Amino acid sequence: METYLSIGEMAKLNNISIQTLRYYDKIDLFKPEYIDPDNQYRYYSIRQIFYLDIIKYLKYIGTPLEEIRRMIELPPESMYKFLDQQELTIEEQIKKLENVQQLLNQRKSQLREQILLTNQQRGVVYTRKIEERSILKMDCTAKVTPLDPPDVYFRKLANVLEEAEATVNNLYGCIYPLKQYESTEKICYSSLYTSISKTDLALVPPGIYIDSIPRGTYMCIAFKWSKADYYDHFSKLKNAYYSSGFSIEANVYEVSLPNNYASSKDEDFITELQVLID
Repeated sequence: METYLSIGEMAKLNNISIQTLRYYDKIDLFKPEYIDPDNQYRYYSIRQIFYLDIIKYLKYIGTPLEEIRRMIELPPESMYKFLDQQELTIEEQIKKLENVQQLLNQRKSQLREQILLTNQQRGVVYTRKIEERSILKMDCTAKVTPLDPPDVYFRKLANVLEEAEATVNNLYGCIYPLKQYESTEKICYSSLYTSISKTDLALVPPGIYIDSIPRGTYMCIAFKWSKADYYDHFSKLKNAYYSSGFSIEANVYEVSLPNNYASSKDEDFITELQVLID
């Protein structure tokens, strides 16, 4: 004699809600084997548990209900092909999640750096140790100074990263030789860069390449970005470097990070100028 389970018993036995079983019945996905004609109570047979498990499995791996309804009518060969395709889809999702995790970790690292800069006394020369940084770097073929908006140039770097499915950093980095300049207008960037965590980028266009900034002790100065005050801060760092007797030939690494992320707010960047001393 067939053993039947009430809808409540079926739900409890299979860790599924009564509402879900009623919905599956409504959309003709999983119907009770017997409905009492007098009281309309739903009853399921024990053997139906096997088929409900298949539905639960397909739902767990992200299969839409309409697709499940179609799949359970197909032979095992078709189910195998479907699961094979689902595996590829899941692998793509895992790759995307890994990229998201990479972006999250990169943002956290950037925020730690930003908090560090925020806690530095502004406009005062100091030294600090910085780890080696992998960067995506672009040569400046035209004249670019601290007075020029860099966003268009950095967008080119971002495009390379996006095409390689790598994370895009909102760090602005510029490099120029440390020497005597008469004014901010005379400072010309030799290259622009953004930090990267993925160094196996393929098809990098000419003029853009992967490089690194060496680990070491840097003489630095931090300040709120301002065209009017840029030269004064640069001069403080330059004079401190020369008066300390360090080598004349050196590069200035300019790093700028945003203090807010809303376009409706006034532009607010914290900038640090860095010169390697050891």
